[in-house]
Amino acid sequence: MEVKGPAGGIRPWAGPGGVLGSPGMDMAPSSRKGEAERFSRQGEALAEQGKFEEALAEFDRGLALAPSDWEIRFKKGLVQKTMGLYEEALLSFEESLGNRPGEALVWFQKGIALGMLGRIEEALRCFDTILELDPSYAIRAWHEKGVSLGRLGRYEEALQSWDRIIEKDPKYVMAWYSKGIILSYLGRYGEALRCFDRGLEIYPRSPDLWYQKGLIFSRTKKLARAQKCYEMALSINPRHEESNLELGMINEIHGHYDRAFLYYERVLKMDPENPKAWYQKGTTLQGLGRNDEALECFGKALELDPMNLYIWFSRALLLASLGRVGEAVDALDSALAIQDVPEIRRLRDSLSAGTQGDTGSPGS
Repeated sequence: MEVKGPAGGIRPWAGPGGVLGSPGMDMAPSSRKGEAERFSRQGEALAEQGKFEEALAEFDRGLALAPSDWEIRFKKGLVQKTMGLYEEALLSFEESLGNRPGEALVWFQKGIALGMLGRIEEALRCFDTILELDPSYAIRAWHEKGVSLGRLGRYEEALQSWDRIIEKDPKYVMAWYSKGIILSYLGRYGEALRCFDRGLEIYPRSPDLWYQKGLIFSRTKKLARAQKCYEMALSINPRHEESNLELGMINEIHGHYDRAFLYYERVLKMDPENPKAWYQKGTTLQGLGRNDEALECFGKALELDPMNLYIWFSRALLLASLGRVGEAVDALDSALAIQDVPEIRRLRDSLSAGTQGDTGSPGS
């Protein structure tokens, strides 16, 4: 089977859907093809401007004239994928492959769409197909295969995927990064550090690599070294949210609550709906003795992440310490509704027993 690489003019944007009417059908075949290509180009230009619904309408006009044109259908799928319409995108990619079964680029995007739908085993088959069809796509296929295997918990196989990439291209930074992530998750911190260090040799200005290196030092209680890594990440990208959060937590551990507060405030200015930042701001305010404000922060964090058992538990502990036992019991009930943890149930029963005969008024 002859396999060709990416078709000229196809760009990896993703886009939308909207359908307008189709043109007349009384043209000569050559005219119909030319008109379909014109609609396709217009759709591509609109997609690049972020006008996804209009782009889809142009692709549909082109397909009305040339229904077997794999490239127009593929572009339509890219737009649908960008819009988060993964089922529709998948159908477009499958129809495109019906007319062009050996096109590795389409198999690749089909695999991505399947992954977004949680159909990981099917996505893996797409990436394996690419590896059989077109060696020029090997690195991208092995990369996505590694990601998919990691999502399935098949970590050793995922590591093998990254190693296959590194064999082909030792300077492929994402392979070192992804391999390091898996090794870190497995608790193989020394190997993970070597991967991140190798990545930083290639690309020293990667805030994500510095951040991941810092996480390993945090997990192994080497906080001074972790702090330096997070500071390096912020020297490259001051808006790196995760590094700001980690620096806030390190300062909090050392009792530097005022400094920690500033890091969390910085994150919330960038992302007001970050539940972890609201939670950590709350613990910092608690450390400063500003308990009412801390409870407000815990409340905001729970609005954003209501299924977070740990935040409910922290809120309950603070309420109990303030003598607001009834509210503390309610918070523990909310935690238990998420997961019945024996320690939380014992605390809940203990507090509840202590409120028998209580008026339930705050501070009583």
